[in-house]
Amino acid sequence: MEQTLEAIATLLHGRVIGDGSILIHDVSSVDAVREGELTFADSARHLEQALQSHAAAILVSSAVTDLPGRAGISVQDPKLAFAVLLELFHPPAIAQGIIHPSAVLGDAVELNQPVDIRAQAVIGDRVRIGRGTIIEAGAYVGDDVTIGERCLLGPNVVVYRQTVIGHRVSIHGGSVIGGDGFGYVFDQGRYVKVPQVGNVVLEDDVEIGCNACVDRATIGSTLIQRGTKIDNLVQVAHNNRIGQHVILTGQVGLAGSVSIGEYSLLGGKAGVIDHIVLGPRPQVGAGS
Repeated sequence: MEQTLEAIATLLHGRVIGDGSILIHDVSSVDAVREGELTFADSARHLEQALQSHAAAILVSSAVTDLPGRAGISVQDPKLAFAVLLELFHPPAIAQGIIHPSAVLGDAVELNQPVDIRAQAVIGDRVRIGRGTIIEAGAYVGDDVTIGERCLLGPNVVVYRQTVIGHRVSIHGGSVIGGDGFGYVFDQGRYVKVPQVGNVVLEDDVEIGCNACVDRATIGSTLIQRGTKIDNLVQVAHNNRIGQHVILTGQVGLAGSVSIGEYSLLGGKAGVIDHIVLGPRPQVGAGS
């Protein structure tokens, strides 16, 4: 697709610098941008690099008023505007209401079409799936699971029984939601398993990366609240309560019954032992 610079500026509520009739056919980072593409510069160093590139136009901050000999758009936050344009030029897949012949659907499944279910996916009994959701190849959805609208379950994702998933939730390939929590009692020389009879609840706009695990609660729910983003290879144990808009980066490990306040940020490989409470907005460094 192509858009004029002026049309893009209107979308971004920005101000055109230079020739607004220039056609933009894609967006790219400053170190890879080619002719006909738009890039962004959110620092003086990046702006200097962008001015020397083949970019057709540059997204700059509102503090920049002129780009001698070049075209651009002045916006409040160039990086945010760039993210908006990435979705404009590379829109996500839209469900078409296609059920692959090799998919297996259980009894009393409720599909609010359009829903796509790709090859060899397995859907259990009494599952409800919202409009616009895509279930990728090889995914497994257990009995009595509820999935909201416009969700994405990536290839080979496993969602165990009774999990509740809100709207616009993305779970990327290989992740497991609702496996048993790790609970045992030592008795007479052996470990006795504590039955894990709760579930997992993922609220709206949660995103979970590849090969992450969110365990079901022993009793009640493991809860991840709206807007939280979880990176690859993260472990969220049973009965955790993760607040709104939390960031958990790669290889974070949370033991059981941990509570994380809203807008928290945990760096890579940070660990939290059981029953710890973190209030709102802490920043926990990598490896802590």
